[in-house]
Amino acid sequence: MLQPLSTEEAYRWFGTFLGLFPPFALFTRFIGDQASRDFTASRDLLYYALLCLAMNAVCCLVGRKFGGFLGRKVGDPRSRPWLQFAFCPVFMALLWGLVTGGLGGAVFFGIGAIFGALVAINVALVAFPVFAILHRLISRGGMIEARHTWPLAFGIPLTIAALISSPWLK
Repeated sequence: MLQPLSTEEAYRWFGTFLGLFPPFALFTRFIGDQASRDFTASRDLLYYALLCLAMNAVCCLVGRKFGGFLGRKVGDPRSRPWLQFAFCPVFMALLWGLVTGGLGGAVFFGIGAIFGALVAINVALVAFPVFAILHRLISRGGMIEARHTWPLAFGIPLTIAALISSPWLK
């Protein structure tokens, strides 16, 4: 391996991008819907945009930190049998979504923590199993090549963000 990354580092990058792209897609969709409904309320729109930007920043930072924490707990993904490993990404997704979405949504006057956690859990339940399975297949001895990590850590969240932003999901 030319540039090996530990499982912790791979999950840290994955958590960063998962905390960045899907919330950004949700927020831009929300701001776009608000702007199309009432273009005259530009002051309120700026307030919403700044609030969404703050929530997105918190989701990105917490997603990075907690993704690294979960990656450290996973260690070498090949050390567990497949049946035992199958439950690990689901549990990780629930924890990541609860913590990241809850803290990101808490920026919205505390009540947003409930909605943020619910949305983040749904996103994570899709993303974490895909990432965990592909990571397990590609990694060797708990390490993964950096050039293999970037398409996974960047591509899975970006694909989910594209699906959220797609016009046929209205």
